Amino acid sequence: MGGEDTKAEDPTRVGPPILLLGLGFASVLVSVPLIPADSNLLHVLGYVTGALVPILVIGLVRRSDIERRRSPFYEPVRLFAPALAVLAVLAVIAAGLHVWPVATGLAS
Repeated sequence: MGGEDTKAEDPTRVGPPILLLGLGFASVLVSVPLIPADSNLLHVLGYVTGALVPILVIGLVRRSDIERRRSPFYEPVRLFAPALAVLAVLAVIAAGLHVWPVATGLAS
């Protein structure tokens, strides 16, 4: 009992909003099956879920992380910043994969 790790049980410990970041990655994953669609409506839906929502999530995550860093109990996660960058890159790729077919369809 005395040698247990109390760090995991400490209610004052604060870290970055990992769960919210996971929501951004889940949103990109939802848009992936819509990439081969032939419908412009599905591509717009894929664009919203794969590009707009993750970018909004990135902004919310950064704001929340800045607020959490004010706590003296904040514990940073080393992979948090690279994960934000990966999410941004995936959102840009998803945007391109969904906007291209819509633009091509409208141009022809």
